[in-house]
Amino acid sequence: MDPATRYLTELEAAQRQLLVFARELNLLYQAERARGHELEEALRRLEDSYLDMVKTLAFVVEAKDPTTRAHLDRTHDYATALAAVVDSELADDACLRYGFLLHDVGKVGVPEAILNKPGPLTEDEWLIMRMHPEMGVQMVAGIKSLGPAVEVIRSHHERWDGRGYPAGLAGDRIPLSARIFAVCDAFDAMTSDRPYRTALPFERAVEQIQAGGGTQFDPDMADAFLSIAGLEALHASLHTRDSGSRVRERILTR
Repeated sequence: MDPATRYLTELEAAQRQLLVFARELNLLYQAERARGHELEEALRRLEDSYLDMVKTLAFVVEAKDPTTRAHLDRTHDYATALAAVVDSELADDACLRYGFLLHDVGKVGVPEAILNKPGPLTEDEWLIMRMHPEMGVQMVAGIKSLGPAVEVIRSHHERWDGRGYPAGLAGDRIPLSARIFAVCDAFDAMTSDRPYRTALPFERAVEQIQAGGGTQFDPDMADAFLSIAGLEALHASLHTRDSGSRVRERILTR
């Protein structure tokens, strides 16, 4: 076979090999594309299941503590508004908002006699009550996708001066998400009726937040909370709306 013919034969063989390779590559691409769609669908189903789980946990907390239903919803709205002031990306973090809703999930493990006691708690009762952040963390420990929400559950009762619980963290050692939520949680507690006391007026609660900056609260978070545009109107709306279904609606629309 002369060199020219051999060259053409080898070229044709190479072309055939390239065509086979192209077909195989196309089949591989189509298979991976189909697998990608299957993965997307699996992730969507997983997210739906996760939202159902979050919803169920929130409902369990509501059933356990009759004061919690409206509290969960109000603190969620306060904390989302404060997060928007501190860092707009935080307010858009769905996982963080789950933490706002689930912050008291550990109260499922606290006896109802303590949760609903009409008078002050004894020291022994306070010891049990103070266990609810860690119990909450244990309850959600297997849900890796909660991310920063876990720190809200764990640390929302820590104080800027280190006298909080459960770990006695102080200052910047307290996660930012928990420092944000601590102000909102305290404000709503102050302005809501509890079995052992009546609500403080809005103005008095504002004074308490101001006074607590640098001791109970991160002073920057306290100032940011009081700078929320329309805070008094937000407070009024949260205390006048029907809160019975708002937690359900909020979770279902996330």
